[in-house]
Amino acid sequence: MTSIHKEYVRRVGVNNSEAMKALVWNAEGWSLPVSNEETEGSIGMWTAPVPVLPISATCGETQRLLLERPLESCCVICDERRRPVGLVMSESFYIQMNAEYDPEHLYELPIGRLMDLYPLTVDFSVSVETVRERAKSRPSRTRKDAVIVMRGGEFFGVVHAEDLENTPNRKSK
Repeated sequence: MTSIHKEYVRRVGVNNSEAMKALVWNAEGWSLPVSNEETEGSIGMWTAPVPVLPISATCGETQRLLLERPLESCCVICDERRRPVGLVMSESFYIQMNAEYDPEHLYELPIGRLMDLYPLTVDFSVSVETVRERAKSRPSRTRKDAVIVMRGGEFFGVVHAEDLENTPNRKSK
């Protein structure tokens, strides 16, 4: 059985330890400093944690993970250095699994056979507008797929297509 990396819930899009370093106390309570250029208006502030599987995972293990977490719309496949190598959107995964007359033979196949090998991947500091434009320019079959966000060369989280449509534009100074 392949191990699943547990992702921790992030406060305002950053890892908990990073959030505590970045947060400042003001009259409204804890918040991110407005002057932080790396995070202000960046897509990284809109990321959500999702399950991560290693590249050695099988289609059966991926199916079990998605069945255990029915509210997850995707999972990210990473190499041993936590660099994303693929994306599995649950809806398209189930369609592919159910398209087979006898899907049992797929259970032992590597997930690389069914994952998206070329998902949209962006850096944490890229602006929301840039990511929104790049997401809209994808082929229609992948336009609703999640966008993978990386930070420091490693997987950080994803931004779901519906969340990307609802993110506000960066306010001009």
